[in-house]
Amino acid sequence: MSAAVVEGVFAAPEIPALPERVPHEASPITGLTRAMRGRWIHVGVLATLLAPVLAVSGYMSGKQLYESQAILRLHPQEANILYRSGDDSVLKTFDSFAKAETSYVASNPVMEQATDTLKTEFPELADEMTANDLTGSIEIKRNDSLIVLVTHSADPEFAAAKLDAVLAAYFDLKYAAENRMSDTRLRELQARETELLARQQEIRAQMLEVGEEYGLDALRRAHLEKVAQIDALEGRLEEVTATLISLQSADGSQSADMADQEIMRATLLDRALADLNFEKAKLGAELATILTRYPDSSPQARDKRAEIAIIDQSMADRRQQITVLGQTGTLTDTSTATEENSINELIALQTKVQGQLDEARAQARVLNGKQIELGGLAEEAEAMRDLLDETRNALEVIRLEAGHAMPGFAEIMSPASVPVKPSKDSTKLNAAMGLVGGVFLSLLLALGFGMMSTRVRYSDALLKWTHLVPLAHVARKGEIITATADRLRNAAQLHPLRTAHQQGKPRTLAVVRLDKGAPDHLAFALAASFGRARLKTLLIDADLAQGALTTRMGFAGAAGWREALAGAAPDALPILAEPGLSVLPCGHLTDLHDGSVSVGACRAALARLGEGFDVVVLNAGSKSDMLSAELTVSAADLAIAEIRSTDLRKAVTSRIARLDLLPRQGGLIAFTGACKGDPGLMLH
Repeated sequence: MSAAVVEGVFAAPEIPALPERVPHEASPITGLTRAMRGRWIHVGVLATLLAPVLAVSGYMSGKQLYESQAILRLHPQEANILYRSGDDSVLKTFDSFAKAETSYVASNPVMEQATDTLKTEFPELADEMTANDLTGSIEIKRNDSLIVLVTHSADPEFAAAKLDAVLAAYFDLKYAAENRMSDTRLRELQARETELLARQQEIRAQMLEVGEEYGLDALRRAHLEKVAQIDALEGRLEEVTATLISLQSADGSQSADMADQEIMRATLLDRALADLNFEKAKLGAELATILTRYPDSSPQARDKRAEIAIIDQSMADRRQQITVLGQTGTLTDTSTATEENSINELIALQTKVQGQLDEARAQARVLNGKQIELGGLAEEAEAMRDLLDETRNALEVIRLEAGHAMPGFAEIMSPASVPVKPSKDSTKLNAAMGLVGGVFLSLLLALGFGMMSTRVRYSDALLKWTHLVPLAHVARKGEIITATADRLRNAAQLHPLRTAHQQGKPRTLAVVRLDKGAPDHLAFALAASFGRARLKTLLIDADLAQGALTTRMGFAGAAGWREALAGAAPDALPILAEPGLSVLPCGHLTDLHDGSVSVGACRAALARLGEGFDVVVLNAGSKSDMLSAELTVSAADLAIAEIRSTDLRKAVTSRIARLDLLPRQGGLIAFTGACKGDPGLMLH
């Protein structure tokens, strides 16, 4: 075939303006969709396994919670505080009291005592419970004068027991605090009461010591009697003294005057006696009147009798004075006694009366002192009695008003009851969540595996590089490569040229793998396709690392590419089954290996071997397994990279850019082994 014909089957020599190659903008949604492609069956299988397991686990982990509630009601000490006008201080005080009681119910001391109680009653459920745990499990709310306690527990009896323990601890600590406050005041007053009783006993002992067997009233009467006796003795002493003075006088008329004077004094004493008798009668009448109103032992009757006794004593004294006057008249009678004897008797009488008077005055002074001392002690005893009464009254007030010290008091309005039905049941919800979670987890696992996958898997994953190396061919997994090679041949012929092709020279195509493995099947199918298109085609097995194509075709011992690189010109071997196709094996020259190949040797060998052929197809091997693969690709006009769905993404990413730079006309991608549903299959 002439050079013109060869140029006609490939692109025209005129080089059109190539469009600007812009990287493909991939959407994140597209990436997620690609990651899940082909994995929905796995999601279904995994969800079938995980969803029931998680649903059963959720049902088993769910809990039935029982709710128990208790209500405390606070009452104010003062009634009708809501209806006061002009002064809301009492209402504010009660409101502050309600807030304080709400805080006190949730206080740490209350919760600690309640926790200790629960550990005693429910050792298994409350063994590791702390005061903070109990506080967190009970909701305490205040609604005006109500304190509402709500708790939940898996055990209905334990739920009610928690509230009962909290309420019991609250009342115990509250009463203990109130008792401490009242006990402090009681101790002070009781100490004062003890002191007053001791002082009262001391006063009584002193009164007994001072008064001996006599009381204050007896001392008063004795003192009055003693004063009356003193008055009588003083009068008698005056009479004796006057008589003595008269006798000592030498004048006889004086005796007559003295007799007259004594008669007058006796008359006056008789009149005084009559007056006293009248007074006694008057007091007797008053005593009779008093006895009609009061008992015989009453103070009024006792005092009235004391007055009558004084009158009796005064009358007796007057009678005694009248007797003394009679005796004095006898003494002054000169007809029966001498003057000297009368004077001596009067002096002796005066001395006797003076001695009696001095003794009476001394006794009266003693009685008056005891009376004064007993009066003071009686007043002090009365004061002690008043103080003792006040102290005892204060004690009674404290005992009676101990519960009224606060602005209000609390009572249990609604005790905690054992619930019958659970208020919250999370078993069904957890089962549903486990079922949904199993499906969602399966989806996430599949998506995670897809996102973490290091394989290419689908042809559209190559879109990020197709602006450098176009995707020319997509073949299904298991599809016979010879049936699809014609499409790849057409794509290679229609690939735009970057530089004009030199006439008379064959077009050189290098088939290469970016990952591990050999592209010998694709290289053979492509070469056969060119042969069927009536183009004289040479297939060169340039895979120095493996040489699998040569071995499979039965040319293991024939000279070939190795010898050509060494400078020889081996003959191509025709393939009878494929007309127009000749094959150059890998060769058997052992001293030439993959690491001893140069670019010049490759190009010189291709120039010699390509004479007489229209198309030269190079099986360049794998860029991952062979060092000379890039050298072979750089000597070709066009490179065709075979990428499979199982190739590693990092291998493709690191080498695909070089595929665009090394060949003269760039490169193409042939995606083989595509899975069902690959988008690239719809383009062919």
